Amino acid sequence: MLTYKNPKAKPCEVCKTLFVPDRMGQVVCRPACAMKKVRQAKMEERAKIKTRKEAIKKISTLESECRKIVQEIARIRDRNDGCISCHMGPNYGGIWHGSHYRAHGGCSSLQFNLWNIHKACEQCNYFKGGNREGFIKGLLIKPGYGPERIEWLDNQPKSQKFSREYLYRFKEVMGKRLRRMRKLKEVKA
Repeated sequence: MLTYKNPKAKPCEVCKTLFVPDRMGQVVCRPACAMKKVRQAKMEERAKIKTRKEAIKKISTLESECRKIVQEIARIRDRNDGCISCHMGPNYGGIWHGSHYRAHGGCSSLQFNLWNIHKACEQCNYFKGGNREGFIKGLLIKPGYGPERIEWLDNQPKSQKFSREYLYRFKEVMGKRLRRMRKLKEVKA
């Protein structure tokens, strides 16, 4: 029942078709459009919440998220190689890590550098503290690496502060790279 006189046709806010409203304040033409409008509002609210949560993250949390991304990239890159530090072959059934030649705690400037991160077994990375001697031997025989690359890694500054903007951008760019690598890995498998 109409509560006002002579309603005029207006476009639906969802599907844009013209309709004559049955009641005051009606902005959609049918129940299906009303459901879509509710879903859109919920999605917009979730996006706002996500943006607010991202804005209040600590720098250390952002660094940790970026580190996880580059470690997975290194594991995918080295998927056909064994452990960089020991004799474990690529068919090892245990857990693989993205091991840092120079640990991120002791050398934050290299924590996201893929030259510094390689696939390693859990025993070497976690229980043997990276197995540095084996890591150096592995880097010396790895194609594209050698004494010059190891010397470069050893001579990098120990610490570097990363800005929030840099970490957000890094996460966005490397996240895209990781998604592409995952797709390629699935296609090849």
